[in-house]
Amino acid sequence: MHPSRYMFGILPLTVALTLPVQAADPGVAEMGKIRFMENCAVCHAEDGKGGGPFATLLKAAPSDLTTLSERNGGEFPFNKVYDMVDGRTMPAAHGTPDMPIWGGEWKHKSMVGAETEVRGRILEMIVYLRSIQK
Repeated sequence: MHPSRYMFGILPLTVALTLPVQAADPGVAEMGKIRFMENCAVCHAEDGKGGGPFATLLKAAPSDLTTLSERNGGEFPFNKVYDMVDGRTMPAAHGTPDMPIWGGEWKHKSMVGAETEVRGRILEMIVYLRSIQK
């Protein structure tokens, strides 16, 4: 296995995403929570329910992120959440995204400019979002 997969925590994240929420590494979810608070809570609120301080400034209300699984027949919609958070592969037909394109933003700010680092950040956030489902 390539050393960079361990360096940026991709292997632990991959394992965490395949385990039940209770069995996932709490450190991964905690890093995801930190990223969420830094980047998403301003719109989605600290509790993830969509009532953050900037919510009233937006054209469309931010989604309640605690009901993603509920709205997807009880399954956490991993691929959809990944694509929304990353934002770089949104089809042009969808118009401009309502939320920032974090994949591009994080890649731009990356110390090493590594795609692996960006994907790791997104996966950390997904582990956290999965952990706050109702």
